[in-house]
Amino acid sequence: MQKHQSPFPRIYVERTLAIIKPDAIHKSEEIEDIILTSGFTILQHKPLNPCVWLAEWLLKNNPNKPQICDGAVAEEAE
Repeated sequence: MQKHQSPFPRIYVERTLAIIKPDAIHKSEEIEDIILTSGFTILQHKPLNPCVWLAEWLLKNNPNKPQICDGAVAEEAE
């Protein structure tokens, strides 16, 4: 049984996980600058508060586009 050989060469990509400890979060921009100047590319960020990130994402990507009432609009209606 022969393996199917692709005409394209395989490219292997290494990935590195970087985690900023909670006590260094105030230096996150400085740490990201060091990572970028060292030749790495940042592919993803984990949000500081996943619940807030998810709520904002759902509002932005909701096809029904609900109207969100903030306090100023509610006071005007009274």
